[in-house]
Amino acid sequence: MLFRTGRILPFLLLLLNRAESASPAPLRVDGLITAVFTPFDTNGDLDLAKVADQAAWLNATGVHWAFVAGTTGESLKLTADERKSVLEEWERVAPKYGISLIAHVGAESTRNAQDLARHAAEHGVKAIAWMPPSFFRPASTKALALTMKSVADVVPNFPVYFYHIPSMTNVAFNDGMLGLAQAAEDVGMQNFAGVKYTGLYTYPGLMDAGLLHNYADGKYDVMSGREDMMIECLSLGIHGFVGSQFNVVGDLFNELKAAFDRGNLTVARNLQQLGSSFIKAWQSSVESGMDGNKNVFNVMKGGVSVGPSRLPSVPISAESKANLEKNLLAWCNTNGVEGWPMRAKICSGARA
Repeated sequence: MLFRTGRILPFLLLLLNRAESASPAPLRVDGLITAVFTPFDTNGDLDLAKVADQAAWLNATGVHWAFVAGTTGESLKLTADERKSVLEEWERVAPKYGISLIAHVGAESTRNAQDLARHAAEHGVKAIAWMPPSFFRPASTKALALTMKSVADVVPNFPVYFYHIPSMTNVAFNDGMLGLAQAAEDVGMQNFAGVKYTGLYTYPGLMDAGLLHNYADGKYDVMSGREDMMIECLSLGIHGFVGSQFNVVGDLFNELKAAFDRGNLTVARNLQQLGSSFIKAWQSSVESGMDGNKNVFNVMKGGVSVGPSRLPSVPISAESKANLEKNLLAWCNTNGVEGWPMRAKICSGARA
């Protein structure tokens, strides 16, 4: 008998070890993950034929991960069925271009998020990311952890990342993401993998990202969601980066990371400055409410036209389009851009 032989403690330890080993491991991506655009036609309907072109572009620029239907992908502007269709198309084309997938499943309805998570688990993803509801928002870190767990529990064999973007969700607490990780442990969430940390501008921000990165000997994965803070995050030991700029200039940011890894901080700083000025070029080009980021691809002569953004993002005006073309060409003449491999395609002019 187990109790009579004094083996109960070793037996319980064995069960505990098995339970811990069954928890899916964080991805630990060392490199770039593109938050991909969702392509639309001129009527605002999905244009899934463009996904293969997007995947080919990512491959050409050395990016091998796609974050599907996040903020850049206009997730909450899509129906649940559209989000599923987009992911299924990425699942179809990704293997040809060596791309791995992370699906974002955040939704205003937790039941919808659970449904999207189940679907993602059946369609080729390596991990799942979840953004909290922003109307009926969790009111505390514990409420946030319990809500996240309710989604994660339907995909127990997949690592689940919290997508922290308080600029959009208004969900942020003083104990930060370290507090969320600890709360996830307290409520018994087994497949919490870490955080896609876009809220680096919001207190406790970068400090919190570093604390979470080092918590419990690096138990959890922190992915930066801010391209313009790549050097800052690399200095903390963070090596995974999710960004929308990688749709266009992924190879530039790949070289930035490579320069940092080589210890060449001067080159890394110069490249981060170029990356930041690229962001500024499109941000300063368009009127409020227009998606300058997505329209970069649409005005590039050699790029992939991914169509307009859906309302409430308003269509780009002729004046803003002309400003965008002008500012992109000015960026192309910036010192340092001349050595960029994709310059010939992006900087050769605008679409007619």
